[in-house]
Amino acid sequence: MHQKFIAEVHFGKLAKNLRLSGFDTVYQNHYTNDQLQTIALAEGRVLLSRNKAFASKDFSFLAIYSEKPIEQLKQVLQAFELINKLQPFSRCLLCNGLLSPVAKEKVLEKILPNTIAYYQDFWQFNHCSQVYWKGSHYQRMMRFIEGLSTA
Repeated sequence: MHQKFIAEVHFGKLAKNLRLSGFDTVYQNHYTNDQLQTIALAEGRVLLSRNKAFASKDFSFLAIYSEKPIEQLKQVLQAFELINKLQPFSRCLLCNGLLSPVAKEKVLEKILPNTIAYYQDFWQFNHCSQVYWKGSHYQRMMRFIEGLSTA
């Protein structure tokens, strides 16, 4: 089974990095402690938090203390032995939805003219309808993912 997470308010960048790496990660910056616990328990998610009080609850918990998002991500990947289970670009960084290829013609109204001119392959997420393509950011994000293997 693929590991699923829920991140507390302090871990928005960690949530995005986990999603970029392909891990199902719930995050909203307004969840209360009760909501975090309820979701973690109901959905079988590991709660990522600084609050040690969660350690005594009936769900999985990982205490994260680093302030640096890359160190936070490496801690999670190491703790759950996930470095060989990365599935980059399979989840939306914004909504956590799953990626699906989409025909260029179906997303023309959502992309800029230069993007239309220079790119042919597009992907869209099933929840928020965000459109992605392998633009200039793609290589930078791939280097980030490749750097995780040295974790």
